[in-house]
Amino acid sequence: MPAKDNISNHSKARRKQLLDATLKVIARRGLTGITINDIAREAGCSYGVIAFHFETKERLLLSALDHLAQSYREVWRAALARTSDDPAEKLRALIEIDFDPRVAKSRHLAVWMAFWAEAGRVPAYRQHCARLKRESSDIVLSLIADLVAERGSSAAPELIAQGLYAITDGAWVYSHVTGQNSPKHRARSKQLCLTYLAAFFPERFVAEGSAASAAREGAVIDETPASADDAGNRSIQ
Repeated sequence: MPAKDNISNHSKARRKQLLDATLKVIARRGLTGITINDIAREAGCSYGVIAFHFETKERLLLSALDHLAQSYREVWRAALARTSDDPAEKLRALIEIDFDPRVAKSRHLAVWMAFWAEAGRVPAYRQHCARLKRESSDIVLSLIADLVAERGSSAAPELIAQGLYAITDGAWVYSHVTGQNSPKHRARSKQLCLTYLAAFFPERFVAEGSAASAAREGAVIDETPASADDAGNRSIQ
């Protein structure tokens, strides 16, 4: 192998090491107040090594965000490539990926939450996060549009896709805030997504238990508060 290729491979490996270290620091501490020295300690290298590869902390943080986003893309693209052309099967595969431990591990969720929290304040974070969301939501919308057309339904694919995306994001936020991110909890989140889709495509998705009945019947609302204190807090059964 030519010396130039050895140098290039070494540089790529070093950059990946630095990006992985950056993600670990963000997961532990968030974005506010972290320094290049914090990341250098995690990576076991000097400040100068990081400066050589990324020049500034902002470039390092954006590169770490892109690194995480690209790993997500690679996992979902591989899953779609292994799946048949059936849109329902592809949607199931995407839901599986969103709660796969490679994607939804607690450390990764912490990093996503950190960048999402700052996206309103930092335009570059917002642009990079929005790019990934547009890419993934376009795929989901296309698959749902195919299912709507197949069924001859008048439902709006955009609204169904947006609802599914909101459920997925909400499940991620809930897992991060509560710490409930075990395989059991992730399986429940997947079932929640499938139950939602079963409300629109009952012949293509199977929901379980009472959740299935609620989804298909539009949800029965309990109008009787448990106490006076609950008057404004009605729950969906």
